[in-house]
Amino acid sequence: MFKKALVISLFAIYSFQAQNGLPFSSNKKVYTKGYSTLIGNNIVSTHPTKTYQGNSFNDVLSLRYIDVDKDKTTFSSSKATLETTQKGQKVAYAALYWSAIYKYDKGRTVTKKLSGHNKNIKQMFYEGDNIRSTDVNSILFKTPNSEYRPIKGRIIYDSFNKEHAFPETKPYVCYADVTSILQNLKQHNGEYTVANIKATQGMLSGGAAGGWLLYVIFEDDNSSPKYFTAYNGFINVFKKPVDIVFEDFKAPETGQIKTSILLGALEGDKKFKTDFCSFLDYKSETYIPLFNRLRPKLNFFNGSITINESFYNNRVPNNENTLGFDLLKMEIPNSNNSIISNNMRHAQVSFNSKADQFYLFFVAFETEINPIFLESKTNTESILVIEKNKEPIIDQDLEKIKNLKTLSIPSIEKGYYLVTNVFASKSNASNWMTILKAKGFETKSYINPKNGWTYVYLDRDEDPVLIYERQKELSKLDYFEDIWILKINF
Repeated sequence: MFKKALVISLFAIYSFQAQNGLPFSSNKKVYTKGYSTLIGNNIVSTHPTKTYQGNSFNDVLSLRYIDVDKDKTTFSSSKATLETTQKGQKVAYAALYWSAIYKYDKGRTVTKKLSGHNKNIKQMFYEGDNIRSTDVNSILFKTPNSEYRPIKGRIIYDSFNKEHAFPETKPYVCYADVTSILQNLKQHNGEYTVANIKATQGMLSGGAAGGWLLYVIFEDDNSSPKYFTAYNGFINVFKKPVDIVFEDFKAPETGQIKTSILLGALEGDKKFKTDFCSFLDYKSETYIPLFNRLRPKLNFFNGSITINESFYNNRVPNNENTLGFDLLKMEIPNSNNSIISNNMRHAQVSFNSKADQFYLFFVAFETEINPIFLESKTNTESILVIEKNKEPIIDQDLEKIKNLKTLSIPSIEKGYYLVTNVFASKSNASNWMTILKAKGFETKSYINPKNGWTYVYLDRDEDPVLIYERQKELSKLDYFEDIWILKINF
């Protein structure tokens, strides 16, 4: 007994599917000095081990599981190598995602004559067996120089048991937090293998697709302070924009800001065009399309794995065309801070497609942030920030100031310091002091020997009441909305 699917117009299928899926939500936020990396590979192709470099439409190809591990106990496997040049870094967070088109185990095409007046016209149909496992979240994971270990992930979304959800493809996506596994490794660099990811083999309307990604955030004292956030979801993008807003950060007050986006998606056919990714320019209220030489403006999702303007080739097999499985990390063009400007606290990305539908399942965003904001997130016992427009209860807030954890900085006087900003760059600190002087404020600074940062402050006193009263007044100004208090050398 076979399930049968008539190939009707793509527009009808895609329009029907456009309302299905799971909206995106934040899965992880990390504030640290560090950087991120992304590796992964697809899991179905035209051959189990040989690379595919063709450009055919995905749904005219008969696909098979990739299986490169030479292990008879696995039915699918692919590899990717993690390479970092920094030394002494620590893993802050590591996430493993896998996703695939999985309507049934095997599909095929048949050609039949139509009945009635059109009986001499032949039509191609897609059909498949009625076998499809719901255990899509059990896989195997191998780190460098180790053996496979079983991973039981969380099913973020599986459309199989949802009657009207993605009837032609039945995709799913799963996630596992593998932070502790990578933290316990002596060596992070090397080859990672993921096995036994399930997907449809053979022929399928729209084409089969599937793969995995490993997203890792490293702590690194030599890097600038950053905000990292990862989002989960599963949305079919077609003829209606999908917008995601990133919040809970504050960009540096001065200097050029580096920002990146990382994405995972299914069904980006290399030959279909008109899909795109854009960032909102809040100043002009217009969307700026992202693109580079490998990802054109109107074919951004094109079945490839890229890091900025280079193909990520250190994987087995090394398919340039990954047949509907897209991974990328891309620095956002931010010339003159046109997209992420100084002091900005939010950013918005938009996805859309006019012809080539794609399934978005992973979105991560990272940006450089103000060092003071980093400290406010990681060292809350040592600082006090008055929220803008907040009417404080004086006795309680004064008690908080007195109970702050004291910091030891032998080179400066004892007291409560009213800090307006912190900079990793001395030149940026000097620029900020010049700006404040032009506004009529006298400033001073000191260098914290523990982190090498320059702290710019407006006042110091051993009496917490005087510092608290001035903080209340200054926090009403936009450029002092995060002004804070440090207790030093008590």
